[in-house]
Amino acid sequence: MIWFSVLFLIIGISLLAGSSGVVISNILLISDKRKLRKSVLSFLLVAFSTSLPELFVALNAISIGNMSVSLGDILGSNITNICLIVGTCAIIHTLNKTNGKKLTLEKEDIKEFRTGLMILSVTLLSLLYLQYISRLVGILLLGIFFGYSYVLIRKRQEESEDTANGKTNGKIIKESLLLLIGLFGVLAGARFTLDSAIDIATFFGVPASLIGATLVAFGTSLPEFVTDARASYRGHMEITLGDIIGSCFLNSTLILGLLLTFTPFGVNLLVLSDLILFSVVSNLLLWFFIDNGKIEKREGFTLLILYCVNLLIAFGILVIK
Repeated sequence: MIWFSVLFLIIGISLLAGSSGVVISNILLISDKRKLRKSVLSFLLVAFSTSLPELFVALNAISIGNMSVSLGDILGSNITNICLIVGTCAIIHTLNKTNGKKLTLEKEDIKEFRTGLMILSVTLLSLLYLQYISRLVGILLLGIFFGYSYVLIRKRQEESEDTANGKTNGKIIKESLLLLIGLFGVLAGARFTLDSAIDIATFFGVPASLIGATLVAFGTSLPEFVTDARASYRGHMEITLGDIIGSCFLNSTLILGLLLTFTPFGVNLLVLSDLILFSVVSNLLLWFFIDNGKIEKREGFTLLILYCVNLLIAFGILVIK
């Protein structure tokens, strides 16, 4: 019944709101105790956790041997992450008067964000150039993911060694456990919210194609959305950027790599060329904003407008010749 869907929608939203607060609070506690940069934690840990919905969609696609839905979800989620989520978070960040107007990032953060966006953009453009991708490309993408992740982990270990004798370097067992519980709550809340929203939309006769094009990509990005919105309002845009760039990187290397490696046929990416180009444009635009050290309302609205243009083109309302 539709009332059960409404109830699950309320439960899902409540889980998202509460769990995201637990996640952010414990990221801050862990980074303070270990003297680690919050961007590193969000890129490695939070990004992987909030990308689990896209991973589950890909694993399901592998099991049934149909990658079309997952490919659209991966590319659509990248655009949603950068344009919709970062755009919204930039605006939310300015709503809290205690936050400084200028984006404050450490030099190492900026360097890692640039590198992540560069690898992401080059990877997507290379896929578009190849057009037809298969298992070999998937193996190469997995190599890129594990190679860059190794570099980041090594840096994190070096930072830990440099601060090993610090006074605030305490045990983080409790915080780590609460962080994992919070991430599980975010994922469960996203699933409840997505499933119930699809049921409600179906009940009211919304076309299945429209549901898939909007709710699936948005639904798998819900964990990022809620977690990063909370972090931005509390003045931690570095967590938001680390999570979003890390999630996009995971989507385009690890998840896409798994999809191509274990699906026994190739795919022509020409049909997804608009999504790939929009993803690259959004990457470069975010890169420009980070270099300028300024992500405020104007930059946020710019990203949101780009997201709306992408939707209009996807639905065939706006045609670019």
